[in-house]
Amino acid sequence: MAIEKIGDILLKARSVTKEELDYCFAIQKGLKTDEKIGKILRYFNFTTDKEIACALAYQVGWKYFDKKYVIDLETIDGIGLEFFKQESFVPVRTDEGLAFVFAHPFAVAATDCLSKYGLSDKDCYVGSENQVRYHLDCLSNRKKAAEIEKKIGLIKEQGLIGNELKELADALLDEAIIQGASDIHIEPEEKISTVRFRIDGMLYFRLAIRPDVHNNLVNIIFSKADITVSDFLKFHDARFQHNYSNHAVDVRVSCIPSSHGPALVLRLLDVTRSLITLEQLGFDRTHFDCIRRIAQKPHGIIIMAGPTGSGKTTTLYAILNELKSVSTKVITIEDPVEIKMPLVNQVQINEKQGITFAGATRAFLRHDPNIILIGEIRDRDTAQEAIRAAITGHRVLSTLHTNTAVDSIYRLHDLGVDLPYISNSILAVISQRLIRKLCSSCKKKVTVKKEKWPAFFKEQFKEDKSEIRAYKAVGCDHCQAGYKGRTVIAEILEFDPEIKSIVASGRLESLHDKERQKSRLDLGQDAARLILCGVTSFEEAERIIG
Repeated sequence: MAIEKIGDILLKARSVTKEELDYCFAIQKGLKTDEKIGKILRYFNFTTDKEIACALAYQVGWKYFDKKYVIDLETIDGIGLEFFKQESFVPVRTDEGLAFVFAHPFAVAATDCLSKYGLSDKDCYVGSENQVRYHLDCLSNRKKAAEIEKKIGLIKEQGLIGNELKELADALLDEAIIQGASDIHIEPEEKISTVRFRIDGMLYFRLAIRPDVHNNLVNIIFSKADITVSDFLKFHDARFQHNYSNHAVDVRVSCIPSSHGPALVLRLLDVTRSLITLEQLGFDRTHFDCIRRIAQKPHGIIIMAGPTGSGKTTTLYAILNELKSVSTKVITIEDPVEIKMPLVNQVQINEKQGITFAGATRAFLRHDPNIILIGEIRDRDTAQEAIRAAITGHRVLSTLHTNTAVDSIYRLHDLGVDLPYISNSILAVISQRLIRKLCSSCKKKVTVKKEKWPAFFKEQFKEDKSEIRAYKAVGCDHCQAGYKGRTVIAEILEFDPEIKSIVASGRLESLHDKERQKSRLDLGQDAARLILCGVTSFEEAERIIG
């Protein structure tokens, strides 16, 4: 009996459309490549890793692995980590004993290896390729992190000689990537310089170096970024690429001439990282459904609001991924391009070449787009061009640096956009924050008395309660001070007829009350939901909400 084709399985499961499947077959044929159709579908984000894994499991008659990954380190050591990485499979411990999870179930070398070691009778599953690779990379990263720690320790003990300063710079970049840091801060003080990593929005001290070492380290980074060495008395904004684990990570360099010397911030942007889907971001179900519904409207603007580092761009990418298709023309103007998206024309800001948000948006309207993403509305010209694009029949996605959804209306008005135009062009303003999640390995259940509840939390309870069962951060080897990863909290101001009327008439002061009457979750209510679900702590929610 012939094995059913993976494309047909995905089509039957409604994981892809006929249009998407035919497009990927055409790409496969046109490139004359042996690339599997599932991989091409995944490249274009037409389907998810889980959907492909489930289809592969159905194809070979195995089960999809939906349990917790408990890696069997003894088997890893016995066979060798590099072989598991090469063949994309991993040994796990289940209730039934040792088992193997494959990203590619037809890996002949892997099955031959299991026979060689007398393990061919063990249960085999198909797992999401991202999950399999994630756990293998974690093992590699632990090994590399130990090597980096040893190297930095020797440098601190014995001093820096020869190429060791360059090795220190590379080691700091590698370690920051391993720990999932978004930025490295290298800051001079009067007698010492400090290096800190920003992880999940918080700064963590990494090490201290002498002032003379600081200046030499800055010169190493300047050299990588093609900045004139020892040009410490100017502001600099540059970039370079750092190679890590067989791929390039874009490093943006910001330098300011502080009173004690050049202070650097290195922003790490891995343009090869996987796109996070709207479902994976963690929105409350009512928010998720609302965003999906609004995004399908044929024209108008969706604005993401929030401070720097609140995940606005990531959410825009996720919405854009929901909207893009073979039959849709999508253009973006970004600063910088953070994630490369197939089927999307992405343009990067370059003010020296005259490529600005406003100028690009004007040019895009002559390029026959269906959807335009504007990285940020910063000025009057960009605001007006965004409005013009929306009222001429385009879907527009953009961001504003404001604290609340209602503040975005005031901001656009301050930028010179008339209220009737705002009313008629905006579909919704989504204000969001990123909030740290408690580490599942060490979080501790506690009873919190009412008198210790933050003000925003007390407002959520109509009934009289004297205490709440919640969780607090502890801290362990698997996390940063009791937290690991972040999720999103949000509030949505949807421009329904009533809100449109209020904005057009200039009665903006009544927007807050009107939103409360509509019983939609605000930021405080969304944070309270996560506390009650054990996802985050009182302390973290109060830090974010205030």
